[in-house]
Amino acid sequence: MKTFFYKLSILIICTFFFTNVFAQEGDDLDSLFEDSSDTAAIVTEQPQNSSNDSDIKKGINFSGNLSARLGGYVYFYPFDIAPGAVFDSSLGFSSRPTQNFSIKGSVFVSFPEMEIGLYELYFNYAIWNIAYIMAGKRDISWGNARIFDTDILDDKSDYLYDPMDLLVNTDDDFDDSKFTVSVNIPIGPCNLTGLIFYENFEEATSDIVSVDNISYAAMIETNISALSFDIFWKTWAENDPHYYDPVIGINTNFQLDELHMYLQYFVHLRNIGDKTFFDGFKFPRMKGTASVWWATQEKINLGFILEYQVVYDWYGYGEEEPLNPSEYVKQYLAFEAAWGKIGGSKISLALKYFHDFYEEYGTIIPGVKIHNLLPNADFDVGFPIYYGSEQKYGVAVQLKLNVDF
Repeated sequence: MKTFFYKLSILIICTFFFTNVFAQEGDDLDSLFEDSSDTAAIVTEQPQNSSNDSDIKKGINFSGNLSARLGGYVYFYPFDIAPGAVFDSSLGFSSRPTQNFSIKGSVFVSFPEMEIGLYELYFNYAIWNIAYIMAGKRDISWGNARIFDTDILDDKSDYLYDPMDLLVNTDDDFDDSKFTVSVNIPIGPCNLTGLIFYENFEEATSDIVSVDNISYAAMIETNISALSFDIFWKTWAENDPHYYDPVIGINTNFQLDELHMYLQYFVHLRNIGDKTFFDGFKFPRMKGTASVWWATQEKINLGFILEYQVVYDWYGYGEEEPLNPSEYVKQYLAFEAAWGKIGGSKISLALKYFHDFYEEYGTIIPGVKIHNLLPNADFDVGFPIYYGSEQKYGVAVQLKLNVDF
C-alpha cells in the first residue's frame, strides 16, 4: 500500500508541477518558424522622418505581454523532484509627438525574482536622414546565434548554454538594460553605430560622472543583398566586476531562401608593453561561433538549428599562454529541431541535443508540445537524458500561458 501511494504521489507531481524544459533562448518550438529576416547582425531602431502628419501620434500607445509557466521535473535516476514557477509581465508605452522625436519605455515584473520596476525608458531623435540618436535606459544586444550566447554587449558574464538549467528563467533581466547613448549614421550600404554605456558599479555620491563607469562600443555594418558583414569593437568599464580586455570581432550573416548561416569570431587584446604592433599584444581570450538554421512553412512546419562554439580562454594564467591547451580550450555542439502543428493539428514535436567536449557530457531531450490545450496556454512534455560525466534521466512537463495585449 505504501508503494502504491508513493507511485501515486510521483504521478501527481509529474502531472501538476510542470518544468521549463525549453527554458533557454530560442527554446519555444514556434521560434524555429519565425521569419529569419528579423535576425540582422545589429539590433538597432532608427526613427524615420515622415511628412505624413498621420504618422505623428501625440498620445501614448500601450502594449504588453504576460507569460506564466508552472512546472517541475522528476528525475528517476538519480531520483530528484523540483517544482518551479515563473511569472513575467511587461507593459510598454510609446509616443511620437513630432516627426523627428519619439519616446519609448516599459515596466517589468518577474517572479520568483520578485523584481518590479522600470525596465526601459529612452528617446529616439532623428537629425533629418543624416544621423539617429538614442539615449536612455535600454536593452540592446549584438550577436545572432540562436542557441549559444554571442552578445558581446553583456557585461554580467559570458553565459554558456547549459541545458541542465531547466528551471532558470532566461527572459528579460533588469541588469540587461543600461543607460546608453547611441549614434547611428547610415552611409550608402554601410551603417556606422557608436555606443556609450554608463552604469553605477560604485554608487554615485554626487552628480559627477565617473569615467571608470563608462564602456564604449562601435560597429560598421555592411549589407549587400542577402549578405551582411559587421566589424565590431568594445571596451569594458574599469569598475565593471566582469571586466575584460578590449574586444574586436566580426559578425557575418547570409540568407538563401529558408537557409540562414551565421558566423561570429572575436578576440580580446591585451597590451603587454612597448613593443611592435604584432609583438605587443596577446590574445587572452578568443571565441568563435558558427550557426546554421533552416525553416519552412510552405507545405510543412519544419525547422532545425545547428551550432558549434569554441572558446579559448586563458584569463588568470598571467602573460604567458598555458602549456596544456586542454586547460583553456572548450568546445560545444548543439542541435535543435521541430515539426510544428503536424498535419494542421495542435501537436508539435521537438528534439534538443547538446554536447560539452570539455566536461565530457551531453544531453538529449525529445519533447512534445500541445498548442492551446487551454485558451492561450500550451502544454510541453520533455524526456531529458544526460550521458557521459553527468548521467540522469527523467520526465519534465510545463504549462505555459502567454498573452499579448
